[in-house]
Amino acid sequence: MARLYDAAMRKMEQACFSEWRSDLLSEIHGDVLEIGSGTGVNLPHYPGSINSLVLTEPEPHMLTLLRNNIDERYGGKFRTEEFSADALKFPDSSFDSVVSTLVLCSVTSPEATLCEIKRVLKPGGRLYFIEHVCAQETPGLIRWQKFIQPFWKRMCGNCHLTRDTEMTISRAGFTFDRIERLDSCGGPAIVSPTIKGIASNT
Repeated sequence: MARLYDAAMRKMEQACFSEWRSDLLSEIHGDVLEIGSGTGVNLPHYPGSINSLVLTEPEPHMLTLLRNNIDERYGGKFRTEEFSADALKFPDSSFDSVVSTLVLCSVTSPEATLCEIKRVLKPGGRLYFIEHVCAQETPGLIRWQKFIQPFWKRMCGNCHLTRDTEMTISRAGFTFDRIERLDSCGGPAIVSPTIKGIASNT
């Protein structure tokens, strides 16, 4: 899956995700943590204004590709760690910003992951996110998501199609500074409902 991921996502990246990533990260600042960094697709979109960037990725093959991409493009400027998103081995209040793009769909427990994000964020720190979610306002599409999800999870690294990630972020104690409800293009309709935004650690 690690070797196929970028190719599988290429059409969606060209159609919308690359633009969304650039917009989301354009004003990020300070000491930044990115969870579930995959092969490093967010790297070109970080502004030069950040102080530091730590990228975590628990899957060994993904981590190898991530480290290769960092070495090739950025000369080893950024740091990587093999941490899972629900077990971040950093002290409390370590980061100004945390980035999660297409991660909360596939973690074992979004609640535990958001608890860890909240712990490592400084008070008032911000979570930057892009996540595909359940089709709340399209009952016909939700039925397809529920039907396909068991197979999809096995084939796509535990990726869930029906998580209400907006509600989960709110229940974890974050306050939305900005949120957009979007439909991605270039990929299957079952993954098109998407949320994009910034939430503060309150």
